[in-house]
Amino acid sequence: MNTSRKFDENNYEFNQESRHGVYIIHGFTNTTYEVKDLAIHLSQQGFHARADNLPGHGTTAEDCNRHKHTDWIEAVEQGVAEMTSQCDNVNVIGISMGSVLALHISSIFNLNAAVFASPTLNYNNNFSVHVLAPLLHHFFSFRDKRKTFSKHLRDKLEFFGYDVWPAAAVNEMRKLTNKVRKNLPQVKCPAMVMHSKIDLLSPQSNFSLVYDSIQSNLKEKLILEKAGHNLFAKNPEQKMIFKKVTTFLKKFNT
Repeated sequence: MNTSRKFDENNYEFNQESRHGVYIIHGFTNTTYEVKDLAIHLSQQGFHARADNLPGHGTTAEDCNRHKHTDWIEAVEQGVAEMTSQCDNVNVIGISMGSVLALHISSIFNLNAAVFASPTLNYNNNFSVHVLAPLLHHFFSFRDKRKTFSKHLRDKLEFFGYDVWPAAAVNEMRKLTNKVRKNLPQVKCPAMVMHSKIDLLSPQSNFSLVYDSIQSNLKEKLILEKAGHNLFAKNPEQKMIFKKVTTFLKKFNT
């Protein structure tokens, strides 16, 4: 149930000598594979970059189903707390569900800056997530990711992490987004919100929801044309994205 070419069971930490920390959070059912390139780039730009696999990720889809959304919250809170003890400045970057967790972190920690990429608080099929997931995860453990897309799209897509949606974990993701959505106004650190026009997983409404709801006095937006959902993995706009993220973070880390 793993997509081996886009799957990484390892945690990463680079340039630990730097006092400017960046904690990077990957997305739902994905792994550090999708953020490793960014972590390496930021370390080369002078940052202490850390990326961990969330509980139930980088292992098996069965393991993912055994974890609660509170496990994900506790893991990122601990990771950022550890970085706070090591660094003078701390920043957080999230992608997809990782952005939801980054929003949570930004609402409770005093951060220098945050980047929210492809945030996913609304879904393409809200009925399935909010109504069916709480019921059906008791009867069905997994759903093939490809079958959630129309036939003309599914054969063109290459999925990251697990090849299936772990049903119980989907229900936990629902609980997480419901919790974080309520606290968006508590996010006040400098923020960058980015989204792609061709994102097939996260509806465009997420960009406006996050950008308009957070109360950061300093916030920037970045709309991509060709990057898709996994903004930090290999894509036609990856170099430009990395440059924009680096320039943004350096404004608040001196």
